[in-house]
Amino acid sequence: MKIVYSPKFLEHETGMHPERKERLIFIKRKLDQEGFRDYVQAEKIKDKDLLIVHSQQLLDSLKLNSEMEKNQPDNIFNKNTFEIAKLSAGAALTAARIAGKEFAFSLARPPGHHTGTHTFAGFCYLNNIAFAVRMIQKEKNVGKVMIVDFDMHHGNGTQEIFYDDPSVFYLSLHQDPHFTYPGVGFSHENNEHITNIPLPAGTTDEDFLKIFKEKVKECFEKFKPNMLAVSAGFDMFIANGPIVGCMLNIEKSETFFEIGKILKELNVPTFAVLEGGYDLPTLGENIWQFLKTFK
Repeated sequence: MKIVYSPKFLEHETGMHPERKERLIFIKRKLDQEGFRDYVQAEKIKDKDLLIVHSQQLLDSLKLNSEMEKNQPDNIFNKNTFEIAKLSAGAALTAARIAGKEFAFSLARPPGHHTGTHTFAGFCYLNNIAFAVRMIQKEKNVGKVMIVDFDMHHGNGTQEIFYDDPSVFYLSLHQDPHFTYPGVGFSHENNEHITNIPLPAGTTDEDFLKIFKEKVKECFEKFKPNMLAVSAGFDMFIANGPIVGCMLNIEKSETFFEIGKILKELNVPTFAVLEGGYDLPTLGENIWQFLKTFK
């Protein structure tokens, strides 16, 4: 297992915003305690590379907001925001390139799954996983890729980017969007390669794992992908409730170990990227439980 990381991710200053540098500090501290040392530097990408999933309009908007340090709802901008977001997208691509040989995890921020072709939102600036998937399809002729998203929030940006692309299957399990940002991700949005599973308030660890195992297996066998890409969100853990309004009853860190185990057993090249997860005292342990499955 490799973890893609750069200390530059800590340079994106957001103060006391939920998506802040302490997220990675706490995660890395836990990994250090567990003796993990196998890090890979995130690769730099060019602006023009991003046009494979994003419009020039979006890139221009991000650059301008960064230059002006102009904060938007949910998204804080500094002079370096666009460059750090680019590096985060590059980290996801680095993980995808490694996945042909072994599992890789992009330990990067800011996250990405709420960013669509033209718009950014929800703590996200560029869609890291969508960029990595499109690039690896182009570079390695990978063919079909299945994205599994288990963040508390629906990855509306990822769904939008791939909605008309049958080479990518998007499976998302998330809290009922009636009560949760971004207000989309209902089952009526599903098509042949998009499957949304809204979860009701009170969903327990046992409930989640039963649904997750059943749906992942069902979609995997139906689609038969050549690669698996994972949007790994840890904000569905109950301790995130006061921060992001989590109403799920996921209380066991071991649940993330079981999630990793289910994915590993699919036995295809796999990489994952960090999405949500904002409760600092529990974040490191939850991510370690997920990652140690792949050691």
